[in-house]
Amino acid sequence: MKTIMIVDDELDILNQVKESLKDDDFRIITADNSRMALQLIDEDEENKLGLILIDSPIPGTDKSALFSMKPGSKKDIDTTNEIDFLKKPFSKEELISFINKKF
Repeated sequence: MKTIMIVDDELDILNQVKESLKDDDFRIITADNSRMALQLIDEDEENKLGLILIDSPIPGTDKSALFSMKPGSKKDIDTTNEIDFLKKPFSKEELISFINKKF
């Protein structure tokens, strides 16, 4: 089972993602702030965490999206690559397609 962490301060988004993926083969971990996310990443001793989706502004715009990254990525993360963003709002189908492309 693939484990995904969703980091977003909007509880509606966390619940939407969790609900959208409940019937698929994903284990969802949520964090509503970066401090909680870092703690959960530190606690992932078995490296089960496969993908992290983080609420982020899209560079150069006033729009928000989920930015995807793999755990253990280099510290200098490139946020200029549009394919790493899932623009909000998104449908269940868009979310699942986006996640499947990242694994």
